[in-house]
Amino acid sequence: MADRTGGKPQTDGRSTRWTEHKAQRQVELVDAAVALIEAEGAHFRVQRLAEEVGLPRSVLYRHFKDRAALDELIRRRVVQSFMRRMEPTLSFDGTIEEAVHRVVGAHLDWVAQHPRLYAYMGVGEHAMGDGSLVADTKTAIALMLSERFGDVLKALGVAEAPIRSVAVGIVGFVDTAVNQWVRDPQREQSEDALRAMLCRSVWAVLDATLRDLGVELSPQQRVADLKGA
Repeated sequence: MADRTGGKPQTDGRSTRWTEHKAQRQVELVDAAVALIEAEGAHFRVQRLAEEVGLPRSVLYRHFKDRAALDELIRRRVVQSFMRRMEPTLSFDGTIEEAVHRVVGAHLDWVAQHPRLYAYMGVGEHAMGDGSLVADTKTAIALMLSERFGDVLKALGVAEAPIRSVAVGIVGFVDTAVNQWVRDPQREQSEDALRAMLCRSVWAVLDATLRDLGVELSPQQRVADLKGA
């Protein structure tokens, strides 16, 4: 409603409260959808969500433009959960070996704990750089890793290196291997064996990259000591 005295338009308090209520209800419905996927699988029906929250399907859809909008909000919530698990590990505290185990372990642990959410993200369908939410998330992780790799290399006197490509390759390799493992009904190795294989492989790539740059390091080397070199 406009202020007839010529001041700023007045905000309708009822409209504000309704907007806030609708936003809160939307959050609750997305939470319920995530819980339903965790319980029943990635291919859930909106009718099942409506039943779960005790709303008619038509009323539920008043909170979302369409099914695609609902799916996008669910994926964002799942990605947020994944990133909360990953971000604290994207540091090089301790030894190089410990850092590799920490990052790989965080990825595998989250997937093992939330296999249905991981499947819902459609991880295997999105390559890095394709503009999707999942692809952007993988790219963001790769870029954060490359920044940390770059800091270590600068401390070692290596100013220029194709480290971004290496980081993207590592993230893609780990993600693809984990995706195949979690989808395989007859897994050829245990979770612990997969973890160990991935860590060995990541170190092998890092070691080969460093050697090409004229740097030889032990996986037992503390990264903090390198930065102080």
